[in-house]
This record gives sequence, C-alpha cells and structure tokens, in this order.
Amino acid sequence: MTRKTTATPVLQEGIAYTIFLKDGRKIANAIYYACIASGKPYFGKGNDIYPAEDVQSHSLIGHNVPGNDEEADTGDPDRLAITDEVCEVVDVITTPTVNPEMFRRRVKCLMISGLSQEEAEKTIASTPLQMELFYDIGLGGFAIDAEAVGNAILYNPYSGEEIPDETE
Repeated sequence: MTRKTTATPVLQEGIAYTIFLKDGRKIANAIYYACIASGKPYFGKGNDIYPAEDVQSHSLIGHNVPGNDEEADTGDPDRLAITDEVCEVVDVITTPTVNPEMFRRRVKCLMISGLSQEEAEKTIASTPLQMELFYDIGLGGFAIDAEAVGNAILYNPYSGEEIPDETE
C-alpha cells in the first residue's frame, strides 16, 4: 500500500510570495497579511492590495524582502510608530450613564489623589478622557490614553511588539 501525504502550505504573515492572480498577472514579492479587523487575508506590494480571493495560486515558499523589516525600515509611512507628525486624539465622555465603568474608575483614581467623591465626579463628568488612536494595517485599530503616549513604553495589543517612540 502506497501512502500519499498531503501538505497544505501555510502562509506566514509579513513574508513575501510570488502570487498569480486570476486575471493572469504575476506579482513577485507580494507580502501576505491576515487582517484581523476584516477577517480577510490579502497580499500587498507597495500601495497595491490583492485580496486573497483574487489569487489563483502562490509560491509555496516565501521569503523576507529586504527593507520590509519594520525596525530597519523607518521611512515606511505605514509603519506603526509614535511620531511628532501624526497625533490623532479623540475625547471620550464618561458620566454615570455614558461609559459608567470608566467613569467609576476615573472617579476612584481622583479620590485616591485626594479629591472628595463629589469633586471627583464633577471633574470627571466635565473632563473627557483623551485617547490617541492607532491603526496597525492588517491587524486593526486601538486607542491608548493620550497621557501615556510618550511617557511610557507602549505595546501593540495585536502583535505584542513595542511601539517605537520616534518623538524628539
């Protein structure tokens, strides 16, 4: 009896492959991404995106692309980092009825700092929490308390990697 083994190729995120699109085009060094936000995998090269459903086949073996290393490629505008150029902040309202758990925790924090409960509640209800927005392409968006940005070592919640602080 001859035994046949079948192997299913596993694509690795951040690794480049040669892909063959259903329309006949061949794209070399297309990097594979598994988007957590949409649940849909895709390949990217430069500013071009190729949804996995448009791919007829791909090379079985992938490779790293020189210059695709996030730590070495500081000129990449899509690289996730804390910079002086980009700072997108949203205000989050917290009251006993809007985001009540966040409200309760913020009040407790001010009370530990010495304010009475009444003073803390009044301050928190009138002072929005500022959250800085981040978006890791292929993974998703997240927010970090704006006071922590630039004042603490921060980590990407999707990858677990440190977010480099490139502010001056």
